[in-house]
Amino acid sequence: MNKKNILIIGAGVAGKELSVEIQKHFNKLYQIVGFLDDDTKLTNKKINGINVLGAINTLHDSIHKFNIVEVFIAIPSAHGKLIRSVIKNCEKEKIIFKIVPRLLEIVEGKVRLSKVREIEVEDLLGRSIVQSEQLIYRKEFRGKTVLVTGAAGSIGTEICKQILSFNPKKLIAIDFWESGLYELDLELLNIDKRKNYKCIIANIQNFNRLNKIFETTKPEIVFHAAAYKHVPLMQEFPEEAVRNNVFGTQNVIKASIKSKAKKFINISTDKAVEPSNVMGATKLISEKLVSYYNSIGTTKFCSVRFGNVLGSQGSVIPTFKKQIAKGGPVTVTDKKMTRYFMTIPEAVQLVLSASMFVKNGGEVFMLDMGEPMKIDDLAKLMISLSGLKLGIDIKIEYSGIRPGEKIEEKLTNDNESKLKTKNKRVFLVKKRKENFNISEIINKLDKILIDGNKTKILAILKQIAPRLL
Repeated sequence: MNKKNILIIGAGVAGKELSVEIQKHFNKLYQIVGFLDDDTKLTNKKINGINVLGAINTLHDSIHKFNIVEVFIAIPSAHGKLIRSVIKNCEKEKIIFKIVPRLLEIVEGKVRLSKVREIEVEDLLGRSIVQSEQLIYRKEFRGKTVLVTGAAGSIGTEICKQILSFNPKKLIAIDFWESGLYELDLELLNIDKRKNYKCIIANIQNFNRLNKIFETTKPEIVFHAAAYKHVPLMQEFPEEAVRNNVFGTQNVIKASIKSKAKKFINISTDKAVEPSNVMGATKLISEKLVSYYNSIGTTKFCSVRFGNVLGSQGSVIPTFKKQIAKGGPVTVTDKKMTRYFMTIPEAVQLVLSASMFVKNGGEVFMLDMGEPMKIDDLAKLMISLSGLKLGIDIKIEYSGIRPGEKIEEKLTNDNESKLKTKNKRVFLVKKRKENFNISEIINKLDKILIDGNKTKILAILKQIAPRLL
């Protein structure tokens, strides 16, 4: 049987381990022609007896020169842009391409050929995860009681999983979504057989219930991820958005202060920047509440603002996957619409990092989301990854922008600037003085919410979000 000529992209630890694995167990199947790596110090050197042929941008020439039939990407921290470039070359030459899992997927820290997998959309958009900070996080959360609201959601689940890996004293996972919480319980049990956590059904809109939980568990660190987030639904039901995202947040804040939690991290969104929709306006108010209550009690509060995460419940990627599986059409709202994207593990790791930069409290942090991407381009990428041809096997339909949506999102507004922190991908948002009183806004909403008059609710929200549609 003729051996397949292959290239390994990446001559670092992962590439070296993969080459050892192939030479030891799969030498009859594969012939490793060489490595490609952008570290010029490695060019023309041998690693594990294999030549480093040159930089990654020589891939096209190397494929032809050495009759390559498969390419393995062995850079677990690779930026999505690099992966997209490799794929473009491989698809053009009809070369098979696969990828080594990202670092957080390689639990035992070893690279095995059995773990090498097909490329997923998350690989194309995500960026490197900084492993050097893991020890710092372990020191921060080890032996602490950590409480997470919205724990069954995409971000909440990942916060729970990462926190649990740092050996906390206790993890308290709160959500009112029964099925999601049940699934979370099973998932966390796979991580911690000692069950050093507790899943609790509770609604953040019920202060008395929350207060009892806080009094009993005495959390030292609170991550507030619970929120209604679907833009069109919140446009239709602004009273529910206010009840949950505003007064629900206020309930968690008050329970945290009363139980003397040391730190409170509010998960915010880029839609809170110059909001044009109800969801964004309520999340902006939640940011203001966090800053307002920081001077009351001993709890230090902060908000962390970021854009879309890949694969979250109800987000565009799972929707596209379902549409592609059914044969289409894939529905895109507008050809020009762009969004920032980040993988869920990446976003949560940066949230943990931001939480450690809290000094006086009241801070708003912003995560570096990289370059925005057109939703239309994302849809085309996903169709291509599925092995289908656009316009032949599957079509894209454009449905038009939904109520409250923007063509593009921003992470800061004209009234804000960003300052660097010790983490180059986490910024402190510096604000100028604002022309509204958040306590007055809350009092007005509290009174209007009794009769649920949507017109009046929207009028009050526009006082803090003039661009609200």
